[in-house]
Amino acid sequence: MSSISRFFAVVNLLVVLGCSRILFCSGNESLDGRFSFSLSTFDPSGKIGQVERALIASSLGTPIVAVIKKDRVLFASPQILPSPLMEDDGTARFAAVTPSIAIGHSGISADGRVLIAAAQQLAVEHAYTYDENIPIDLFLEEMSLLYQEYTMTPGVRPFGAILLVAYVPSKLETHNNGDDDGDDASNNAVKPLLFRLDPSGSVVTYEENVAIVNGRFANSRSGLDASLEEFSVATNTNASVSEDRQYLSQILEEAISPKKSSSISSGGGGGGASPKPSATTAEASDKDETLALPSAIITASLTSESGLQVERRKLSTTSA
Repeated sequence: MSSISRFFAVVNLLVVLGCSRILFCSGNESLDGRFSFSLSTFDPSGKIGQVERALIASSLGTPIVAVIKKDRVLFASPQILPSPLMEDDGTARFAAVTPSIAIGHSGISADGRVLIAAAQQLAVEHAYTYDENIPIDLFLEEMSLLYQEYTMTPGVRPFGAILLVAYVPSKLETHNNGDDDGDDASNNAVKPLLFRLDPSGSVVTYEENVAIVNGRFANSRSGLDASLEEFSVATNTNASVSEDRQYLSQILEEAISPKKSSSISSGGGGGGASPKPSATTAEASDKDETLALPSAIITASLTSESGLQVERRKLSTTSA
C-alpha cells in the first residue's frame, strides 16, 4: 500500500507542476498543440485546434464558383489531377440531393464523398418517411448538425471539406408562395439560393447572386468577382442552359489560366544568344504551371425543369 500511495503522490505532484506551468506560460507558442488531444478541449484562447486545422484543410481545395442567373444556378470548378495521364479521379464534384437541391464540395475529396453520401441518404430517408422532398431549411439544419457532431465526438476528427449548397424551388413552390396579384407574386416568389457549410458546422447564406469558394488565387489574378456579377445580371434571355454553362467555364478558365509574360528581351533582334531566365522568372513559371495544371473544367446547372446536369469541358489552352 505504501508503494501505491507513493505512486499516486508522484502523479499528483506532476499534475500540479504541469498545471502551474500552463498557468504561468505566456504566449500562444508555448500552448500550441498542448490542448489539441481532444476535440472537446478548448485552449486558453477559446479555440479548438482540430477545428481550426480542419478549416485550413478545407480552404486548400480547388475553387468552386456558383452564379444565380434568373431561375437557375450554375456551377464551375477546375478539375485538378495529380498526373496529366489521368482522365478522371472518380470523385463527383457536384451531386444532386433532390430535384431542387444540389451540392458541390471542396477540400479533402474523401471527406466530400462521405458528406455527399450522407446528404443523399438524409434526403432519401425523409422522402420515404414523409413522402415529400426534404425542405431546404431542414436539410441545412441536419447537415450542420452532422458537421458539428464531428467537432465534439471523441475518437473522430472534423470534416476537411466545404459544401456549397444550391437550391432552386420547384414551380409548385414558387406558385404557392406567390399571391394572385402580379407584383405581389413576383416579390413573394421563392428564388434560387446559395449556402455554404464549413467544418465548424456554421451555415452561411449568400446574399448576392455569386458565390466563390476557395478562389484565392483566381481573385488575385483577375477580376473574377466582377465578371461573375456581370454575368449574373446579364439580360440575354435567349441563352440556353448549356450556353450559360459554357460561358461560365470560359470565365473561370480565363481566371485560372497563366498570364502571358512579355519578358522577351527587346534589345537584340539579331542572332545574339537569348538571355537565360533568372531564378525569379523560373519560380514564377513554376507557379504558372501549377495554376495551368487543370485539364478540364466541370460545369453544372440546376434548374426546376431538368434538375442537375453536369458536364466536363476540356480547357482550350490544353488543346492548343
